[in-house]
Amino acid sequence: MLRGSIRSCRARLTCRAVAFRLRPIENAAYMIRTRLHSTVLVHEPPMPKLDFDLRAIRSELESEHARNSSASVPYREQGAPWHWIDREMSSNVAGETGAVCIYDGAKRALEIRGNISPSTLRFVEEHRAAEQQHLDLFVALLPDHKHTRLLPMWRMAGFVLGYMPTLLSDRALFLTVHAVETFVEAHYYEQIRPLQEHGRCPQLVALLQHCCSDEIHHKEDAAARAGEQPTALEQVWMGVVKLGSAVAAEAARRI
Repeated sequence: MLRGSIRSCRARLTCRAVAFRLRPIENAAYMIRTRLHSTVLVHEPPMPKLDFDLRAIRSELESEHARNSSASVPYREQGAPWHWIDREMSSNVAGETGAVCIYDGAKRALEIRGNISPSTLRFVEEHRAAEQQHLDLFVALLPDHKHTRLLPMWRMAGFVLGYMPTLLSDRALFLTVHAVETFVEAHYYEQIRPLQEHGRCPQLVALLQHCCSDEIHHKEDAAARAGEQPTALEQVWMGVVKLGSAVAAEAARRI
């Protein structure tokens, strides 16, 4: 009886010693799993680096200027006249500026609302990063005097357009983005189609197609997140957003 108790005691002590020695290993394994898990879930993959030959695109724009202008003022100089492609590119700068500010406004509204959905925050941040890429490309491409003078107004309007719907609900944000991107998709096609038909500016066409493809993805992503079809009141709101976008784009072409 005594010997059995001694053997049982020794067995328990041995198990505890093994467990004690294994504990640091288990803790290390847990830390590794935790770090891997957080790396996968928290850190988003970086935006892909875009490989566009901006020098070649500038050359295409200068050729279009020379083709359409009887004036002696070079494309890069302040007094150079604007032609169709200049007006369209000005509206692109304005539109991408407004798009970045839409997501800035949306993020600010999410912060004020509190209880932020990680999925919605990711939607805002990922889409904003894509719009910022577009804007950086157009800004790097065009001389300052080829930008619309209405950019401050676009920044304010974009921020409000992102802020107000998001303050109401995530769905209102998604429907607003869907409406904006529906207009932007058509806007880019209006530039791509005539250039392709006349076989001009292939490098610029590739850039515009890339931007348009991103906008289509944003539109489809917003529609999927919104879920149900818009109600009659929501359709009215989306119509107002599309009309406002069209009016603003036309103003950016002219001023």
